[in-house]
Amino acid sequence: MTKKLQQWFILLIPISLVFSIFAADLLVLITSVIFLISQIVNKKYKIFLNKYFVFFFIFWIYLILNSILSYDVELSLSRSIPYIRFGLFFILLGYYLYDTDFRNRFFNFVILILFIICIDGIFQYFFGYNLLGYESKHVSRISSFFYEELVLGRYLLSFYPLFLISLYYLKNNKIISNLFVQIILLSLYSFTIYLSGERTAFFNYLLFNLILLFIFFNKNNLKKLVIFTAIFSFLVLISTIFNKNTFERYLTIKNIFQTDKIVTFTKFHEKHYLTAYKIFEANKLFGSGIKTFRHICKKPEYKPEGCATHPHNIFMQFLSELGLIGLFFYVFAFIYFVSRLLKLFIRKVTNKVYKNEIYAESILVVAIIVTLWPFSPSGNFFNNWLSILSILPLGLLVFFENKKSKS
Repeated sequence: MTKKLQQWFILLIPISLVFSIFAADLLVLITSVIFLISQIVNKKYKIFLNKYFVFFFIFWIYLILNSILSYDVELSLSRSIPYIRFGLFFILLGYYLYDTDFRNRFFNFVILILFIICIDGIFQYFFGYNLLGYESKHVSRISSFFYEELVLGRYLLSFYPLFLISLYYLKNNKIISNLFVQIILLSLYSFTIYLSGERTAFFNYLLFNLILLFIFFNKNNLKKLVIFTAIFSFLVLISTIFNKNTFERYLTIKNIFQTDKIVTFTKFHEKHYLTAYKIFEANKLFGSGIKTFRHICKKPEYKPEGCATHPHNIFMQFLSELGLIGLFFYVFAFIYFVSRLLKLFIRKVTNKVYKNEIYAESILVVAIIVTLWPFSPSGNFFNNWLSILSILPLGLLVFFENKKSKS
């Protein structure tokens, strides 16, 4: 009963992330606590020796130490102590995916939710309101079911690896397994990310696909790529004729590439980065502590325009709030997954048979690399909503790696 209940809670998380961050986080907390207790009661400790969880656990210990030395101890501890739930959650997700029935339900549920969100987003773009009557508040952006929260693109980007894997593994579904249907679904998915108007999400989406294209491209995929590109381009053309504001918004993406400046999106981002660096200079080893950037940046020695809730860049956030020791964890993880991807690519090149697990692993590793990508703006790394989205690929990676090692 407990197992089935946890599985249903997991299935509810993708939709909860749309309508209620509190509900999604509560589901993660409940499932994590129940899972931890059940593993301890049944003396199944081996599962916690997973290399990713061990790394996460050591990082979590550092977060607590960092919080004790923080600029605001109580504030930082309130974030760091419960953070362990995310490590427990990706382990339990990998564990429950061994259940074939649950795995199929999970993939089907993901496809269904994402399809509905994409249709709703496209509907909102062309009609000005979504299926629930939420009006679009911006001429160049849509929010779908997120209402006033402009995070549709980030949500779809985070679920993109799960979307690709779901399409690939639902071979028993006659509709989804159809190649033309898959291309249409992929085109609509990509188009909705574009319509969201989130330049960072769309840029990272392009980065994601460029890396995948480099790994998987061959003559057999050329036809699929041409059809997808044609459909996507046609959809963008139609949307531009209907409303050119979204297209014009993306024209400003050229601000990313400045020949005489740091690579940033806007001057506001640059000022956030400079403030973060100054905070780091005052706290080089341990940083200022989790969630303290928003308070320290208000001090007189920092410029007001460089103040925000976080530095809007994952590298600068680790540097300013966690110091050099915290930055080591980030750099180590980034280098590890880049090297992991290179090894997967070499295995693909040297082996004629490319197993399903390697395909899935590659997608998930790319997803983690894009999440950790240091050269573009990002959300608050310790934000509950983003934390849940970020650990989902890691849970699937745990499953596929364990499945491969036992086969």
